[in-house]
Amino acid sequence: MSILKINNLTFRYKHKFIFDNFNLEIEPGSWVTIAGPNGSGKTTLVKILAGLEKSYANITIFNKPLNKKNMHEIRSNIGFVFDNPDNFFACETVLDELAFSLENLGVYPETIKKKIKEVSSLLKIDDLLNENPYDLSGGEKQKAALACALMLEPRILILDEAFLMIDVNEREVILKTLKEYNRKKRVTIISFTHNLDESIYSDRLIILNNGIITIDGSFPEVFCEERVMRKIGLEVPFAIELSEKLKVYNLIDDLELDLERLVSLIWK
Repeated sequence: MSILKINNLTFRYKHKFIFDNFNLEIEPGSWVTIAGPNGSGKTTLVKILAGLEKSYANITIFNKPLNKKNMHEIRSNIGFVFDNPDNFFACETVLDELAFSLENLGVYPETIKKKIKEVSSLLKIDDLLNENPYDLSGGEKQKAALACALMLEPRILILDEAFLMIDVNEREVILKTLKEYNRKKRVTIISFTHNLDESIYSDRLIILNNGIITIDGSFPEVFCEERVMRKIGLEVPFAIELSEKLKVYNLIDDLELDLERLVSLIWK
């Protein structure tokens, strides 16, 4: 059974339709990346799922209709990380920020301390705990925001350009960490991005353009449509470009998104 289901989503700004009879189902425990250029509808879809925009649709999450009655219960089981975390910080230190949501739920202080230690260690932000979140760099803010989302152990984690300000090397480490978290906790991850490099550990990749699903499938299926992605303005990862050329010379058999693994295959 799907953990999230959208039936016939229709949404428009003024007279422009962003979505018209849009449908999507996501399986529990999966990692789905929804990629697309600016204006493709990604952010609007995030806002609808967060209850920040009203829509004419039959949307169910955790088998419950997404409506005013169920909103609080549904939101309490979803972690959101947005591209600009400044709008969501409320405390003077990262430590207090991590503790904030659990304190509001009446969780025991010792349990909160244990959870903070677990999450800060997982994301390697121990050195940021006593810092003011507003004084952090952009990448540090996004890591702190991700840590806040994980504190509640959400059933669904929604990432909206959540790694935009994190440098390439650190982003790779975080993606690997989240993949392991996804496997162990069986948390469903839905990542919205314009950067296809961030889709490396996803189970499923959806290309969205003008509110329409253009391509939907596994990596080999999606990246075989390289020309389509270029046409709508998405930059194809360097590893994919290189893979395509190496396949022509029979140096590798399949497309490879992981650059390190690709290099290993070449030098076998």
